[in-house]
Amino acid sequence: MKILLTILMLFSFTYAKHSFTTYDDMCENTDTQECTNPLRQIKNLQLALNKSLKLNLLTDGKWGENTKNAVIKFQEKYNLNPIVGYVGIKTKTQLDKVSTSIKFTKVNVPKNSSTISSYAEFKRKTNLKKSFKVFKDKKLLSKANGKNTHIKVDISEQRLSLLVNGKVALSTPCTTGAKRKLEPNTRIIRDKRTPKGVFKITEKISDKRSTIFGKYYRNGKMVYKGDRRKYKGPKAKYVGASLKNWMRLTSSGIGLHASKYVKRNPGTNGCIRLPFKVAKTVFSKVKTGTKVSIIN
Repeated sequence: MKILLTILMLFSFTYAKHSFTTYDDMCENTDTQECTNPLRQIKNLQLALNKSLKLNLLTDGKWGENTKNAVIKFQEKYNLNPIVGYVGIKTKTQLDKVSTSIKFTKVNVPKNSSTISSYAEFKRKTNLKKSFKVFKDKKLLSKANGKNTHIKVDISEQRLSLLVNGKVALSTPCTTGAKRKLEPNTRIIRDKRTPKGVFKITEKISDKRSTIFGKYYRNGKMVYKGDRRKYKGPKAKYVGASLKNWMRLTSSGIGLHASKYVKRNPGTNGCIRLPFKVAKTVFSKVKTGTKVSIIN
């Protein structure tokens, strides 16, 4: 009897009822832009996507383009905007609804064990040029009022710091302009490096639309997606891509905004890309007129 009870308990723990909403946001919506979720969480995600979309996605627990594209298909199927391939709260809630009959391996959600208490300690323990880690001083951030904030962008480190009363309240990876970038309409490689100097935020728009990258629609159906300068088809309606938490710096279109493409090397057309959550935080803590220093 004891052996039987032990087996039943182990079985119930292994296939215990769980919820995707207990997981951290998966992969592209995290502060770090890395997929830090445990392998078992990604495997459970793959199982749920296979069931919902009738796919044969490899359930290896590894985040990659195939899993990301499957997430995008899942979001399109259930109209879960924004459709960008990361797993946020809306997607996790829908995953729970479609996967009630799947037996998952129980996942223990790891607790944040970070003990870093100051920016000085963060700098000592972090390779600022390579790491995707984000530093936040929540107490200092709570004192930000727009008047006491200052943004510093270090091109050599590909990092942005938000200062409050002269102290670093937030440090995040960012992506600045590329030295050599192909211009699609002219096929000329141009210098797109983000300009250095001292600027001021001249415009704040929570959901700006790009005038270059987006989609073309004809009779309500999408016929093209990408750089509008490459579009050669019949007349169609253009809808610019969303640039969340846009903060303009120059009249030529250079600014800060959220993006899922935040890497550890320059790669933009001049703008400064930030992780989604970080961009939202910075946007809420600054105002038009806030000084932005860009150095190398």
